[in-house]
Amino acid sequence: MTRQFITLHAIIPMAFLFALMITITGCGSSADLTTQMSGKWLNEKDNGTVDIHLAKDSSSLTIDGHTFKGVIKDIDKGSDTVHVKVTTDSGNTEVWSIHQVWNNNGSAFKIKLRRNGTTEILTPVGHS
Repeated sequence: MTRQFITLHAIIPMAFLFALMITITGCGSSADLTTQMSGKWLNEKDNGTVDIHLAKDSSSLTIDGHTFKGVIKDIDKGSDTVHVKVTTDSGNTEVWSIHQVWNNNGSAFKIKLRRNGTTEILTPVGHS
């Protein structure tokens, strides 16, 4: 009986800790991804600026001074990609993909922005 009590006494805290870790990891990933992507970026091709603001209710991308309002459609944690439904100048809606591309050692990333059938590589200027 004492042995069962000790085993049970050790398993319960470990199970609680495991459940807590799963909850924290699952709840934090989306917010961390959108926070990491939000900020000022520089387009590698033309040195234009891109300001990304990703928020649950209201997102926007400002590209070379022009602001596009959007809403996060979904977040793919497996591929580090956020899909944003954006309203274009013509009033149409498009889904733009914002994807993190990490360097070889995982210490920094660039953004791959896919919009209007093009792909732009963005490097960080600063984050808000």
